[in-house]
Amino acid sequence: MLVILRILLVIAFILGHIGFWITLYNRINATGFKREWIKFTEKVIVLTCLALPFVLLLLDTWTHHPQAWRIDKAIYAILANADLSYISFATWLYIWFAIGCFFVQGPVWLAYRPVFHVARDRYRVEKTHIERHLHRTNPHWELGAIAKRNLCLPGNEILSLEANTKVLWIDRLAEGFEGMRIGHFSDIHLMGEIPDPYYRKAVEWLAGENIEMLCLTGDLLDEPDCLGSLEAIFGGMLEGVPKLFVLGNHDRACGIPDEIRAAMNGLGWLDVGVEDRVVKTSRGDVYALGNERPWFTRKAGAGLRAKGIREPGEKDLVLAVSHSPDQWRWGRDERAHLMLCGHTHGGQIRFPWIGPIIAPSHFGSRFASGVFGLDSTLMHVSRGMAGVQPLRWGCLPEISVLELRSKKI
Repeated sequence: MLVILRILLVIAFILGHIGFWITLYNRINATGFKREWIKFTEKVIVLTCLALPFVLLLLDTWTHHPQAWRIDKAIYAILANADLSYISFATWLYIWFAIGCFFVQGPVWLAYRPVFHVARDRYRVEKTHIERHLHRTNPHWELGAIAKRNLCLPGNEILSLEANTKVLWIDRLAEGFEGMRIGHFSDIHLMGEIPDPYYRKAVEWLAGENIEMLCLTGDLLDEPDCLGSLEAIFGGMLEGVPKLFVLGNHDRACGIPDEIRAAMNGLGWLDVGVEDRVVKTSRGDVYALGNERPWFTRKAGAGLRAKGIREPGEKDLVLAVSHSPDQWRWGRDERAHLMLCGHTHGGQIRFPWIGPIIAPSHFGSRFASGVFGLDSTLMHVSRGMAGVQPLRWGCLPEISVLELRSKKI
């Protein structure tokens, strides 16, 4: 019986230990710190998570039995040896800390699972088109060395694509915007690994879906040398359709955010990260609000109120565009009808039943991807198209058409 209890406590310790360091990893990636500092901290967190329990056990075992400095001896001592007096105070302190994380943080983690927060009663997937292994049907595409290597991993979905159409039921939607179709995609992470035609194909699909507005929610570039890819991907597309964008943390990290903004402006895109805009459409005015926090801060006077523009009325649409879903309170407080986000990549790896584990957010994986109801605001978080690490399992790259409806039919 004692052995069984110890095994259960060891399991609680392992899960609590891993959960604590993953939580720290997620939160660090949600900050506005410099990318170099974040990457260094990531490595420290991963190394500590993997090594700390073994280092503590081995040190204590070796101190008590210098001849038994072996991991199997340490594990046997924990599970079956009644004498645990040799375990140091520091080790005991960390063991009970991790077990406490399991019993305190575990239920919170379960309650925060995306499956419990997706607003299923406020959207419907109308159409889904999936193309897998696009590099196989397009052998002329030039892939980077890392992408080629990672595609050898079984089940990796980085060059697959899910194009879907979702009907969203929006509170307070004016009659004029009934049926409006908005294209949304995010996180293209241009770094020379994924070929430009892959992204061009996605934009062409969106162009063929009768969209009336297109939104790109950040993380365009990872490598400055890929700035010219923006023209190859977006040039000559969707003329006359309002196109909105914000930048993300990787756009700052690559060191040329001003050049990215200038390139996108030159291609006819509206930068709502720098300033809010009122976009005139045949359906009415769209109040486009942007948010790039915590990576970029605006100059004074960039908001609509500061410019003296009238408050949105009942016949207008308020659209909030943010790189990170962590800014959801801002979208809700602005009483946006719809908020569009990216940044989390859907977690990139999603497990059956459990879903995503790692997501760069203050809320962990709670808002990793999907549609979420925030009082009268509806938030759509895209899984994005790429990432720094070209790895995806159970988490297809995504582009979406969002069709707005005022009530469920």
